[in-house]
Amino acid sequence: MARPAPRSGRNSAGIPRPRRTLLLFLALLLALFGLLVGLDLKDGGGVWKPRLGLDLQGGTRITLQAEASSGDVTATKLQEARDIIDQRVNATGVSEAEVSTQGGNQVVIEIPGERKGNIVDEVGRTAQLRFRLLWGSGQSATQAPDEKAVAAAAKTVSAADWSKLSLDQLIAAETQGLDSLPKAYASAAEALQTELAGFRCTKDDLAVDDVPDEPIVSCDPSTGETMILSPTVIEGTQVKSADAVVPQGSVEWVVAIELRKAGTKAFDTITDALYQQEQAGNQAASRFAIVLDGEVLSAPTTNGHFTNGSSQISGGFTQSTSQSLANQLKYGALPLTFEVNGVSVEGPSLAGSQLQAGIIAGAIGLVLVMAYLLLYYRALGLVAIGSLLVAGASTYAMVLLLGKSLGFTLTLPGIAGLIVAIGITADSFIVLFERIRDEVRDGKSLRLAVESGWERARRTILAADGVSLLAAVILFIFAIGVVRGFAFALGLTTVIDVVVVFLFTKPLMSLLARTRFFGRGHKLSGFDAAHLGIGDRAVDRTGPVRRPDRAPTPGSTTGGRS
Repeated sequence: MARPAPRSGRNSAGIPRPRRTLLLFLALLLALFGLLVGLDLKDGGGVWKPRLGLDLQGGTRITLQAEASSGDVTATKLQEARDIIDQRVNATGVSEAEVSTQGGNQVVIEIPGERKGNIVDEVGRTAQLRFRLLWGSGQSATQAPDEKAVAAAAKTVSAADWSKLSLDQLIAAETQGLDSLPKAYASAAEALQTELAGFRCTKDDLAVDDVPDEPIVSCDPSTGETMILSPTVIEGTQVKSADAVVPQGSVEWVVAIELRKAGTKAFDTITDALYQQEQAGNQAASRFAIVLDGEVLSAPTTNGHFTNGSSQISGGFTQSTSQSLANQLKYGALPLTFEVNGVSVEGPSLAGSQLQAGIIAGAIGLVLVMAYLLLYYRALGLVAIGSLLVAGASTYAMVLLLGKSLGFTLTLPGIAGLIVAIGITADSFIVLFERIRDEVRDGKSLRLAVESGWERARRTILAADGVSLLAAVILFIFAIGVVRGFAFALGLTTVIDVVVVFLFTKPLMSLLARTRFFGRGHKLSGFDAAHLGIGDRAVDRTGPVRRPDRAPTPGSTTGGRS
């Protein structure tokens, strides 16, 4: 009859092989640090420092106030806006920006690291993205406009019912001029010309009331060109994807976009008409504008008829400008509009004091735990201390690796989670040690006590760590903000605790049980009879040996006849 397959780490007779398990674990730990060394050499340094959050290294906190263009600010709209802003902010290369909702009508963005003014500007205007036709262009006015005349012109434009115009009529206004519009719009077209003549391309004037169903006058701040733009022909929500790429055979960056089904149909009609103008040499009548919050991001000419909704936007882009435009195209359409309600900067001095306090608290807790283990368990406490150091090294390596690969950021609550883990890890060692000591008190040799004690202790350890891991997972799922950092750190260290106890502490105990110092119950080992409360017995490798109450008399032997 064939023998059952042995468990991992055991030979064919079922006897544990702790040396092999211990060497395997140490090899994995060395491989983990070897991977970090390789990443450090590849990236030219900086790998050995954890990524720190806003509360530890300082940074910028931006509060946005939500306003609904129609209807109310609902929880669903606010959450959708939060998700889009989160994607957009992190897509800019800002590491681990925290985006959360607050008060039912606010979105809070926390960006760790040095303050970057352009990030504040971009976040403050992440609202509505639209595609419009270019009906006319000019240059920024050099003098302040007649405010009364501009206000009257704007009123005239708003009074017209632009929703009655078809897409073909909107296209004709670009390809044939504003005179092609129905006579009912003649005064509104003249008012648009008045607005264009007095428009100055400055930051203050770019605060355009971007009504989707009406034409607007705006400009491209990078060039200073002012423009009359048609009512929206394609909403930003129709952008399916946008990526910064360098086409094959080219050296210039472009933005490749793909539209959804509804946008594809309109884009087909628009590019058909505008490309004909470009082919005829009338480039001024072949342009369309990409507008974000009333500001023109780009106004390219049409160099092809696109029937599948896929095209490329070119125009002297660099890698950074093309990536910025791609991000704005992907993440610019929000269900709500926002105003910047406040920007605060948390300096590194305050953050540094918080980090120092956290490190001091963790060091004090670790020293107290180590002192207790040495005082109560004596040399056995060194096993626990060694396991704690190994667990700490494993945790540090995982924090670095996760920071490099997944962008994991260590926050103050995360450090609290790591400090709490010191107690959880020490509990696992205490459970194991006490089970082993109980087995020794029952009369077993230390080698047998380690194995039988482990069989009983591991169920308790798994149950306790399972509860901690479950709590961490639930907290991570339902919490928001930096509280999730605490949950993640707690869950990570709980998993590492299980690995260390199974693959390091227990095999190490099996090896130490074979030594004379521990197996014979040296008084400093933690297994001496007096310390265990079994004063009339001594621990031996082969089992308990009864000590004689008195020395044998000459001519006699203990346990035998004289």
